[in-house]
Amino acid sequence: MDDRHPEPDQRLPAQARTLFALQATAGAAPLVLLALGARMALDSAGAPGWTGVAVLALAALAAVAMVAVEPRLRWRNWRYALREEEIDLRRGVLVVTRTLIPTIRVQHVDTQRTWLSDRLGLRAVVVHTAGGSHRIPALRPDTATAIRDRIAELARRPDDV
Repeated sequence: MDDRHPEPDQRLPAQARTLFALQATAGAAPLVLLALGARMALDSAGAPGWTGVAVLALAALAAVAMVAVEPRLRWRNWRYALREEEIDLRRGVLVVTRTLIPTIRVQHVDTQRTWLSDRLGLRAVVVHTAGGSHRIPALRPDTATAIRDRIAELARRPDDV
């Protein structure tokens, strides 16, 4: 980008891929079940046998892409950086989004854990502003705590106006 806003350089830990893959598996399961139901409906309606097989094959391909490809791309594209005046987030799979959050706009910051992330030893940092919230997912607990504390410290600095 430019000298004032260089690309963020901090990556998520490798365990994030596992978390993303398990989350994707939960999303892919209903797709496969729906495809099985569609195949049974097609068979009972007397549709040619290849149509049910085609529906299952497409669902299987989509599920493999969701579980094997998407988590790797998501992990590879996720970057963050903490700077004195901003929090820089870059994320996405096919469309990569870059968000700059002025630290002066931060209202509060949290760490979160879910049942699944807890099993993998991961936490998320959630930054709240008046305009919404932003997450840095899948961080090691000590990293998440350090990031939360640093953002809170930067947010407490008085405005230079």
